Amino acid sequence: MNKKVSVGVLVSVAAMVMALTFTITMVFSIGLFDNKMSSTKGREAMYSKIAEVDNYVRASYVGDIDDSRMMDSVLRGYVAGMDDKYARYYSVQEWKDIQNSFNGTVTGVGIAGKADTSGYIRVTKVYDSSPAGEAGLAVDDLIISIDGKDVLELGAATAMKQIQGDPGSKVKIGYMRGNAENSIEVVRRSVTVPTVEYQKVDDLGYIRIYEFNNNTLSQFDYAINQLEAQDVKGYVFDVRDNGGGLTEVAADMLDMLVPKGTIASAQYRDGKVEKLYTSDKKQLAKPMVVLTNENTASSAELFAAVLRDFEKAKLVGTATYGKGVMQEYKQLSDGSGVDVTVAYLLPPSGEIFDEIGLKPDYEVALTQQQQQQSYQLTTKTDPQIKKAIEVVKAELDPQSSSNGGAAGQESAEQVQQEQEQPAA
Repeated sequence: MNKKVSVGVLVSVAAMVMALTFTITMVFSIGLFDNKMSSTKGREAMYSKIAEVDNYVRASYVGDIDDSRMMDSVLRGYVAGMDDKYARYYSVQEWKDIQNSFNGTVTGVGIAGKADTSGYIRVTKVYDSSPAGEAGLAVDDLIISIDGKDVLELGAATAMKQIQGDPGSKVKIGYMRGNAENSIEVVRRSVTVPTVEYQKVDDLGYIRIYEFNNNTLSQFDYAINQLEAQDVKGYVFDVRDNGGGLTEVAADMLDMLVPKGTIASAQYRDGKVEKLYTSDKKQLAKPMVVLTNENTASSAELFAAVLRDFEKAKLVGTATYGKGVMQEYKQLSDGSGVDVTVAYLLPPSGEIFDEIGLKPDYEVALTQQQQQQSYQLTTKTDPQIKKAIEVVKAELDPQSSSNGGAAGQESAEQVQQEQEQPAA
């Protein structure tokens, strides 16, 4: 039996619902307003304090103030106060430099180097057709001065930056070759830095990836095609000392290797997870190993984690750095820029590796001497590469080992013994 409800009752109920909705909305809005006002007041206090200091300094300081330098310094300080160890402010020139690095170019003399135990810079690579190569600088030379300034006083990192400069400008480099001291003057120019090297080792393909920039994908694709034409049976991907780079480039490279699925996702501060990159069903169906070390970071860690999560590769080497976050770069109106951490970077497993890193499936460490002279190691003398080749070959021929786990451990110990002998 249907009961009739009077119009008056319906009006009363509607009024109550509207009142309740209005109350909830007001409470929520007041909360947002209070938070916004608190944030606004905080910013006003900060700007007021900066203005107070600025007024006092301009009225009292005996010297001259460079407004551009002052602005850069203030913004560096602001970013440093975020407690984001990866965030950075870039001056106009620094922004141009970082964009050039993303495009695989650097304005300098065309070398790579590392701090030697002496504190000076050991040349580890001289790029083809580079100013340094044309001037006679060679691998293993020891750079001791830049424009007459001792590298020990500058610090290796600062000295390497001072080798860079404007195209057409000159830099004087003092260096030791053996016991002989030499000096050359080099004209800087733009140099394209290769990020991928490859070779065939036995019946395997070995590919070294130094970073992920806008040139890396095409170089990687070329390396794969060349090695496939040589009918390699498996791959060793070396991302040791690869500090990362452009995540989208790493994802595009992974799309060539793995089957259909999610490559990477982002987890934001509100807990929301967003799928960033996916792969299609096309894959490279061959055994793989990824070489890692303590300097493997960011996109390079993602590269290793994705291949392992898809069960495409084992990891060999040492634990990675643990930089599993994503930066967003923003150019400002005057040509300067800033980057801040916006999310955690998640591999297919969904596990956060930030501040944790990735542990290898087969741990093989270099001795201290081998680390210092790593640029001299080859595929035949590098114990980590040798172990990686062993693991791939075991995948190709499982019958070569009667007990996979025990044999793997035994091999690792044998490699360790091989490492210790040269250090004696």
